[in-house]
Amino acid sequence: MRKIMTQPWFLLGLILLLGLGLRLYKIDIPLADHHSWRQADTAAVARNFIKEGFDFFHPQIDNMAPIAKEMVFNPQRYFLVEPPIYQTLVAGVYALFGVQEKFARLVTIGFSLAAIGFLYLLVKKLINQRVGLLAAFFMAILPYSVYYSRVVLPDMEMLFTSMAMLYCFILWLEKQTWQRFALAVLFAAWALTLKMFPLFLGIPLFYLVWRRWGFNFIRQKKLYLFLALALLPLMAWRLWITQFPEGIPANIWLFNLYGIRFRPAFFRWIFAERIGKLILGYWGLPLLVLGLMLKPSKKEGWFFYWWLLAFLAYVTVFATGNVTHDYYQIPFIPIAAVFLAKGTAWLLKASKQSFSKMISYLVIAICILFMFGFSWYEIESFYLIQGGVDLAGLAVDELLPQNALILTGDSNDATLLYNTNRYGWTGGYASNIPNEKEAFNKARERGAEYYVTTKVNELKNTEFGQFLNESKLIKETDQYVIFDIRLNRQ
Repeated sequence: MRKIMTQPWFLLGLILLLGLGLRLYKIDIPLADHHSWRQADTAAVARNFIKEGFDFFHPQIDNMAPIAKEMVFNPQRYFLVEPPIYQTLVAGVYALFGVQEKFARLVTIGFSLAAIGFLYLLVKKLINQRVGLLAAFFMAILPYSVYYSRVVLPDMEMLFTSMAMLYCFILWLEKQTWQRFALAVLFAAWALTLKMFPLFLGIPLFYLVWRRWGFNFIRQKKLYLFLALALLPLMAWRLWITQFPEGIPANIWLFNLYGIRFRPAFFRWIFAERIGKLILGYWGLPLLVLGLMLKPSKKEGWFFYWWLLAFLAYVTVFATGNVTHDYYQIPFIPIAAVFLAKGTAWLLKASKQSFSKMISYLVIAICILFMFGFSWYEIESFYLIQGGVDLAGLAVDELLPQNALILTGDSNDATLLYNTNRYGWTGGYASNIPNEKEAFNKARERGAEYYVTTKVNELKNTEFGQFLNESKLIKETDQYVIFDIRLNRQ
């Protein structure tokens, strides 16, 4: 039994079980937690595959409001970002077990655990088994990683395919069989269609190619075939969605809106607030820095440093997106886990030679516990749901017809609209319209029948609130209010 408990596969299994247990925390809460505005659109696509029939090439959300930068209205409710592979899998689970967000979160958890497994294989291959297990451990327990490993977003799918791509590409470079080539192409093509970050992983991939062939890489015809096949699905999807510009969210602002790149606020938000505090909880920094300082072995070379450089390049290019949204730093999780693992493994080994073994172990334990504790202190609030959103959704389901068209008053956040399980418009749908009253009337002209908001206190003693009181009140609580705003009320 003791021999089994020291086997790598057994230890990895324990790490994955620990990771699974942490990710099940509050798995059944309403979809109204941190960054629910983005989760709502992803979840709506999967739910609408069940409600309206599966149509992979025309994914639809609940919101008919403009999402494109040109403020073009979107009556078909198209939502064309990445191919809806994740939503397709979620819809398949929904078809078997019913439409409940906890099942969508389980799909995300599955991808995250698979990503941890591939990270272990990758690090084991390039460094050693101990560092691989430690990297898997850190990726499994970091509170930031835990939270984003159970949200309704395709980012963990992206991490899984990225880890698999790197691992399979290394295998193919070792032994160039068509089977390994096909796997590397499959995961590369899959990853590239999901998010922009996998494009930046071309940096460490090129490093591997350079180590293998040097300047002779130019003569390797299979590399050109790999590149073409990997990029083909991405190019085809991007070409397809250009036919539906109203369904493509505005994205130019992600690069450098307001000139934020390299300004003091950029460095503060990325390296202090996000990496230092949110992800590493301050106390993970010593282990990370130690891992960065260690001279890499000949086997691993500078691969992990080029991977880190890929992340930094991604943050630099999409500067405003990374400053605005903390989930944009999800790609940092695996490479952070690697350097945390390297630093920890060195301390464990060096304690036998240069340091007190007891003190070294104590320092490691304190750093990990404090890292987890301080990061959790920041992350804990991410699980809190927006007040009244779930209750308003239940009330709409109970009081209004299934085909009712809803206008929400919670700005352009789609969370409330999603929770009503109805189609309609978000209140911020017409940001080019100068005032709430005009925006309200425009929505009503387009067919909005009921107005729902959780901003109850904000309505009181305002001009718009007084105007809204002219409509028929259906229900009001201290959490939400529902009005009948039909122009030709029966």
